[in-house]
Amino acid sequence: MPNTYLKLMAQSSRDPARVMAGSGLSVEDVLLRDAPITVEQQLICARNAAAMTRRPDWHFEWAEAIGEHFHGPLTSALFSTPTLGDGLNAYVKYLPSRIPYLVWRERVVNDVCRIEVESMMPLGELGPILIEIPLLALLAYVRTLRGGRVQGLCMALKHSPRVASERYSKRFRADFSFGARSNALILPRIWCQQAHAGHDAVLWRASLRRCALSEREGYQGPVADTLRQLLLRSFDSGDFSRTPPTVTQAARRLHLSVRSLHRRLAEAGLSYQQLVDEARRERAAELLVEPQRKLGDIAAALGYRDPANFSRAFRRWYGVPPSAAR
Repeated sequence: MPNTYLKLMAQSSRDPARVMAGSGLSVEDVLLRDAPITVEQQLICARNAAAMTRRPDWHFEWAEAIGEHFHGPLTSALFSTPTLGDGLNAYVKYLPSRIPYLVWRERVVNDVCRIEVESMMPLGELGPILIEIPLLALLAYVRTLRGGRVQGLCMALKHSPRVASERYSKRFRADFSFGARSNALILPRIWCQQAHAGHDAVLWRASLRRCALSEREGYQGPVADTLRQLLLRSFDSGDFSRTPPTVTQAARRLHLSVRSLHRRLAEAGLSYQQLVDEARRERAAELLVEPQRKLGDIAAALGYRDPANFSRAFRRWYGVPPSAAR
């Protein structure tokens, strides 16, 4: 799992090394290398962070920060979503791959939508905090897409409040209830149909593809995530002199040298050509189902000057030529 939580812990702590104590992680691993972490490592660091502060609401700032920047491609999906409901569906579907000790479900009862969460393993004294953080982050997300209009938004929590319940309501501008039967963010069903003014169809599709790929293959770092999105968008945007872009063009867009880009990808066990190949494979499958597109046009759209090269690549990806797949 990625280390978004740990980055926030380290960045907000006066002694980040103490936060990492006993986890087997270094500050460099977390802040510079974006190393993947285990559930056990995250729990160790969370316990350390809790022991270092006397404020019972120390996690509020984390929740608000995560509400603005979630995890890898999920951030792009949530803020390019067609509707609030689509964003909530993506959150419930893909967050478990990032926070595997929690299980989520979405329930619609009459005119109310409930996003519920429970722990899948004993979390000890950290349980309430680790459940509150992603729920409060989700609340912050809903508040953002609603333009701050959240009257009718409620959060139910099974545990007792860590501070006065009024402080929760004032900080997050929503109603809170404690001692509930389940942990849930509750909102009017009609909100889910709300169109998002920032919807970007290309980015939305690319982000969902990356979320699904990340779920299957695991998180490989922010550079790989950003580069995958850049490559997928290149087939639709025409921002580059070549499609897919050359490694030099891609590195420039990511504000990296070519050498640094190759090094960062190598650290994740990847290469630029491998990511180009993956992007072409995904885009080829999408274009092939559009009956009006000729195979030669699809090959050109993917950056192949010779359609025969596209056919050979497609057979390698899917085991059949593109004409048979269609």
